[in-house]
Order: sequence, then structure tokens, then C-alpha cells
Amino acid sequence: MPLVRNMGDMVMLPTGNPIIINGAQAGSQGFGLATNPCLTPVLYQPDLPLGSRFTELTPGTIPRLYHSTANLLPDGRVLLAGSNSHYYYTYTGEYPTELAIEAFSPGYLAADNANFQPEVVKAPKTVRYGEYFEVVITVTTLVGGEVDVNLVSAPFTTHSFSQGQRLVNLAITGPEPDGTNYKIGCTSPPSGNVAPPSYYMLFVVNNGVPSEAHWIHLVA
Repeated sequence: MPLVRNMGDMVMLPTGNPIIINGAQAGSQGFGLATNPCLTPVLYQPDLPLGSRFTELTPGTIPRLYHSTANLLPDGRVLLAGSNSHYYYTYTGEYPTELAIEAFSPGYLAADNANFQPEVVKAPKTVRYGEYFEVVITVTTLVGGEVDVNLVSAPFTTHSFSQGQRLVNLAITGPEPDGTNYKIGCTSPPSGNVAPPSYYMLFVVNNGVPSEAHWIHLVA
């Protein structure tokens, strides 16, 4: 990793690439022992060549140390909250209890990517294991061969551990033109071993740019 970091949070983005965010570069959790906040998020892209998989992103301004959290939002941003290294709420000292929340916007939400961002026009609300279903999208610029449909869980995160975090890349056919839109054939996960029954955020990713999530209920 390009930066020293402890107490960091790792969030799986809709693209399948994790972002590492929050934490400190010295000290340890609790009792005000952490110092030198790590304000620079890091993106990890496992498909890139060795030696170039980590990318440092735009630094934040709010220290997020012990008792901080990060979680994926349906619009593709990452919710950041918390930081309290003290026994009780403490509003004095170098790193007081932090009550402000913020949202980090990954690069795929930059204005120059707007033409690539798909919009889910139609998709089912419920699917069963191994079921074929169709998703209809609209998008200004479609990049052939660069479209994915991913199911992303809605986990909860505490103490640098995201419980239930999961991303499943679905088998798809298409996209095929459907009037002014595009139709994508999808097959849901085969069993609960791959994706336990739950509500998932369905993202369509075009050229690395995700749509806003469509909530879908995966049932046995």
C-alpha cells in the first residue's frame, strides 16, 4: 500500500474496486492514542498490472480515527461518519469527538463521465436464485463490451470491519437496443452460498461508471 494506515475502512465500490479510507498513520485505537490522521483515500484496482494497482485520491479534511465508519450509498458515493478515540464524547483536544458526516465522491462521478452513466429504467423488485430477468437502461454513450451488472449488499460497518459486505457480478447477455433504450439479460446468483437472501443494490456499470442503484430483493 502507498500509505501507512491503521483503523482504515474498506468499501467495495459498484465497479468491483475497493476504496480504503479513514484511519491513522500512527498510534492505536481508543483512549486518544491515534495520531497523524490518514486523510488520503486509496483506490485498489486488481485488474491493473502489478505495481500500479493503488491510486491515491483527493484527500479529505476531517480526521476519521477510532470509531469511524464508511459505507456505500445507492448513488455511488461513500458515506463517512464518526471518529471518537475517547471514553466519552469529548469536544476538546487535538482530535475531539466528530459528529459531522460527509460523502466522498469517487472519480466515476466526475462531470466528464456523465455521458457514460446509465439510468435503470426498468428492473424487477424481486428475483429468485438462478432466475433470468431483464434490466432496461438508458444512457447517452454506451461502450460495447464494457457493461457489467453487479449486485452489492447493504452491510453495516463498525471497528474497521464491514459485516456482510459482498459484490456479485452477474452473468449477462446484451445490451441490445430496445427502442431508445437498451435491454440487458441477467441471471441471478445460483444459491445462498454466493449471495444470501437479502435486499441488494443493483448497479449497471458502463465503461467504469455506475448507475444509481435499483433495490432488488433476492429470495430463496
